[in-house]
Amino acid sequence: MEVSDFATIDLNCDYEKISPILQKRIVVFVNHFLSSTVSFLNTFAQSCESRLMEFEYKIQKIEASLLILESQLSSISVLNKVADNETKASEVELLELPEVSEEKNETVDNSNHVKAADDPRYQKFFKMLQFGVPLQAVKNKMAVEGFDPDLLDNPNANVRNDSVED
Repeated sequence: MEVSDFATIDLNCDYEKISPILQKRIVVFVNHFLSSTVSFLNTFAQSCESRLMEFEYKIQKIEASLLILESQLSSISVLNKVADNETKASEVELLELPEVSEEKNETVDNSNHVKAADDPRYQKFFKMLQFGVPLQAVKNKMAVEGFDPDLLDNPNANVRNDSVED
């Protein structure tokens, strides 16, 4: 851009002859800018907070529904019988082989190991899957309760059962 494009600006102008912008006018502009910016930020923060509260309410409703579903599942005695029959059938079909430890290349004592599907700590999670609860929801519930959610992908994996005595 060349200087000639600014025809209204005289480069040979004496700046002492130009009157300054009034301080009151600058203060008014700055105050207006600050008040409009603060107003916008307050509105934005309030909108974000209300949306977060809505999501928190929805999550609480889902958690309550999940707890109700869990209690209903645990109260059904027919499920226990069906789950026991299915685990017995799967035991007949599969042969149990001792696990080999990768680090020491020794066999692991299976006396205190059981299949994840047979472990009483994990049975309620497998029941939830049988009743159609989404897999990811059950995995999240397992993680919250401190269990390994990957066991749902491999129900025949051996897990340590501390309740079995030697």
